[in-house]
Amino acid sequence: RMARDVQECLDGERVQKLIHHWLNQKRENFVVWSGFWLPIIERYRQLMGGTRLHVDHCRIDAEISASFKIYPNLQANGNSIWLWNWAEKKIVHEIFVTDAAPIPFTEREDRLIVHGGGWGIGTYQSKILELEQTRYALGIVVHDLIEAKQRKTQDRSFMLDPAWHPWTRDSGGEHEFPPIGEVVDSLEIEYRRNPNFHELHNVIRRSKGIVSKPGGCTLIDSLSSATPVVLLEPYGYAEESNAKIWEHLGFGISYPAWRTTGFDISVLENLHSNIMARARTGIDYPRAYAGRLLGRLNG
Repeated sequence: RMARDVQECLDGERVQKLIHHWLNQKRENFVVWSGFWLPIIERYRQLMGGTRLHVDHCRIDAEISASFKIYPNLQANGNSIWLWNWAEKKIVHEIFVTDAAPIPFTEREDRLIVHGGGWGIGTYQSKILELEQTRYALGIVVHDLIEAKQRKTQDRSFMLDPAWHPWTRDSGGEHEFPPIGEVVDSLEIEYRRNPNFHELHNVIRRSKGIVSKPGGCTLIDSLSSATPVVLLEPYGYAEESNAKIWEHLGFGISYPAWRTTGFDISVLENLHSNIMARARTGIDYPRAYAGRLLGRLNG
């Protein structure tokens, strides 16, 4: 399904309130991960009298994603920040989830993290039965307690707190990462909050591989933790480009290709080694952005 303009679906009063909040702050710097924000920022720019804004258009996919493509006339008003670019076949910027060094492959659990991204979509559930017949324990991200069935004794199920929303703020008024809990007893799940990054990343760091569609956040986890991705069917053309570049760089393998090896663990180890051995040519985006911002403020 093609993306379309969603402005008519937004609460106009709340959008106006947000724009006036920006006006009061005289805000000039924006980091945008979805093109759906572009018309709102353009309205704000016009209210500011055409003041030059500094807007980073962040590309979480290896091609320009659909939400940006539907606003071609607004593309020129921003700075494109690619994490990975299929046309150039390279990593451009990186986002390090944690400063901790990746865990050596041999010190990790024989576990695969199986999920469908933040929305729980894709074909991951159809692969669980087959993966249960392999040597690997599974760590499955579920979105409903009915999915957390008792499987092999070493398998684990994790669930995001269904009460969490992206606009949720903590007691200090700061946005927070989604709390996650392990489903041990469906009557009582203790959700853990990590103030620095999403807690599932700690589980991924200790695992041998991720089995998922090639969403952008999955690739961030993969690169930061040096955990290879077993690539499931992509969701749309942008994720298809993500799969292509991960295979091209030697950081991932398609599920059918890995199946032909008998789910060989040495394949995952080689992919892990490729990630570890990569030339660190990618710019650390958060630190680079902070440096640019300070430069403008001090200039």
